[in-house]
Amino acid sequence: MKSKILSIILKYLRSKPLLKESGINKYRSLLEKSAKIFKIDKHVNFKKFYINSIACQWIIPHDFTGSQTILYLHGGGFIAGSINSHKDLATRIAKESKAQLLIINYRLAPEHKFPAGLNDAITAYEWLLNKKIPSEKITIAGDSAGANLALSLVLSIKEKKIPMAKNMVLLSPWVDLECKSNSYDLNKKKDPMLNKKSLCATAEFYAGQENLSNVLVSPINGNLQGLCPMLIQAGDCEILQDDAVRLANIAEKAGVKVELEIWENMFHVWHYFSRYLPQGRKAIKKIGQFIQTNCHKADLIFNSQLTSQQNMKKY
Repeated sequence: MKSKILSIILKYLRSKPLLKESGINKYRSLLEKSAKIFKIDKHVNFKKFYINSIACQWIIPHDFTGSQTILYLHGGGFIAGSINSHKDLATRIAKESKAQLLIINYRLAPEHKFPAGLNDAITAYEWLLNKKIPSEKITIAGDSAGANLALSLVLSIKEKKIPMAKNMVLLSPWVDLECKSNSYDLNKKKDPMLNKKSLCATAEFYAGQENLSNVLVSPINGNLQGLCPMLIQAGDCEILQDDAVRLANIAEKAGVKVELEIWENMFHVWHYFSRYLPQGRKAIKKIGQFIQTNCHKADLIFNSQLTSQQNMKKY
């Protein structure tokens, strides 16, 4: 039996107008207004700044140890979303991970088509490296379209041969913009948030003249060998469920360490409503455990290497 609060959230989601009915500007406005249901956390420090022309914000929990960093890329179908709309979700992930988190306002389509948003993500990652933050202490995370950018960013990191991030965290990832997954049909009556027609439209807004099969547009088509470990979370009621499952299978075959979680009765990026939804808080707790465990291992390796180098200098 579904909880009362889950039923209320599902009713709210089903009442929202579709992209075709609202238009892009209203769609953006509705997402921004949704952030008003959350309160700013008093146990976190926020710092606004710019990387070139990209608006950014540090989200730093009071118990941050100075060890781990997350680069977070928000969702919104490539056409909406911002630091503001995803601040509560990003803050909860930062707190559970005991990490400082950098969230950015990457450029949105259709005004800025591919690869503008991806280029902003690359710029932010390279900025972190230039700030002497070790790559082995960086997690790249994102939800929905932001998860697409996160995976495309990691593929770009590999292609550019710059230091690879330690982890990836992908929430309800939309990684096939050709929209070929079987769950589009299987879950179309269960998904309260998304529909295939709207997603196909936003895919065209983002890709522009670029082929939807391009590996940096639909990163599920990329060569995943050599990528960092990834945690993937998706709900069994969303039409993008099979994007998550297919990605996990392909990544495992490529030798990537993958943790896939399909959450029962959950919808697209249910984490967003964690203030009200226990399943959201539990999922974010899993994210924090994943990041802390993998980064702790990286710290042990890094400290061991540093000790060895210091011992060698003595001789």
